[in-house]
Amino acid sequence: MLVACGLIISPGFFGPAAFAQLLDSFALEQQHSYHSVKEAMTDPDHVYRLDLRKNKLNKIPEEVFQLRNLQELLLQKNKITEIPSALYDMTNLQILNLSDNKIDTISPDIGKLVNMKQLYLSGNKIKNIPGEIGKMREMRILDLSKNELYALPSSIGNMTHLRNLILNTNRIDSLPHTVGQLKALYYLDLWGNNVWFFPDEITSIRHNLKYLDMRVIALRREYQETIQEQLPYTEIYFSVGCNCH
Repeated sequence: MLVACGLIISPGFFGPAAFAQLLDSFALEQQHSYHSVKEAMTDPDHVYRLDLRKNKLNKIPEEVFQLRNLQELLLQKNKITEIPSALYDMTNLQILNLSDNKIDTISPDIGKLVNMKQLYLSGNKIKNIPGEIGKMREMRILDLSKNELYALPSSIGNMTHLRNLILNTNRIDSLPHTVGQLKALYYLDLWGNNVWFFPDEITSIRHNLKYLDMRVIALRREYQETIQEQLPYTEIYFSVGCNCH
């Protein structure tokens, strides 16, 4: 077995049916980024990065699902309305950006993407996140902002490597108690939601959570003070307190 540039190569790697192992983040950044399906299909087994943003796509091209070693897929700012089941079988994906599309449903099959580290779904019409998302235990960045979410599944607590959780501009009114399991969480963005209290378990992450954005949330000053007491080491951004709630 050979190891080069962060890539583990099995003995049969160079054969026609070769599958690459996962690249580390540095090695992935060094790979060529393809900008069209036509270009990618000239050498499909060696496509690790594909950038199809701003292509006016109504759906994900079928050819994408033939790129079995694909690890970064950028599809933001298109007109995609659904995520086909074939995408959930692309288990080598580490980075997926579907922001600013027209997606309203996330299948429980999302739990198959166990190697995902960065998932961007901002600016869609998503109302519910299935509990199976908790199987994505390698997640570092999860962006669900600008959707229509009212809640998060308790399984979110399984994402123990999660550093950035971006939830702004939804309708969330509370967080699950399992948020206290997010021992790597560094940044939490709740801007423009309806959250006005946290579960007691959030004190478990008071040392690692460095930034919390709670602006554009109508909160009485005493509720702001309670949250600050729960998270004394966190830099919290509030809007001016109000006579509300």
